[in-house]
Amino acid sequence: MSRLTRLTILSALTLGLVACGGGAKLGGGEEGAAQAAFQASQPVGRNGNKTADALVRQALASGALTVSVSYDCHKGGKVSWGVDLTNVGQDGTFNYDVTYDHCNEDGKNEYNGKMVYAMRFAIDPTLQSFAFITTMKGRLTIEGEISDFIEADVAMSVELNATSAHSGNVMLVIDGTIKTSEGSHVYTQDTLSILAGELPKA
Repeated sequence: MSRLTRLTILSALTLGLVACGGGAKLGGGEEGAAQAAFQASQPVGRNGNKTADALVRQALASGALTVSVSYDCHKGGKVSWGVDLTNVGQDGTFNYDVTYDHCNEDGKNEYNGKMVYAMRFAIDPTLQSFAFITTMKGRLTIEGEISDFIEADVAMSVELNATSAHSGNVMLVIDGTIKTSEGSHVYTQDTLSILAGELPKA
């Protein structure tokens, strides 16, 4: 095989990898999709208690109906929060628009896109501990070791200290639907044990 032919084949393979995004698809079925949703929720859960209250106080003090703030993710990128005080849930919670800008929690994958959260912090009867209890609705792309997406419409509860976990097992309770390239995963108040700081490859 001539040198020119080898170079041509190598160039074609390189272009093919770039075109495909370079990363593996998200694996792990229902647990893998839940892991990705949990990882995406971590910067929200870590900062949620102080941010939610701070945003509402800031809006009330200024008379504004919408306010926003940004926080850094664990390994780079950021999440930007916005709250609309005209949109109040039946239980008195506010909806928070959270935009992900290259948000990297595990040092391997970045999230981009938007999720709408409603959240509270309370004792979860299943986990029997103080928990970050939230709903997530929206779509995020994942790029890095994993090249995929999650489209979530779920309610999720996780122990509050787990929002800072980047290794070890984490227990969560999840209800709703998460779609990935693998398919649609449906949860009915499922209690799962997942691994923090990792996303499984297909």
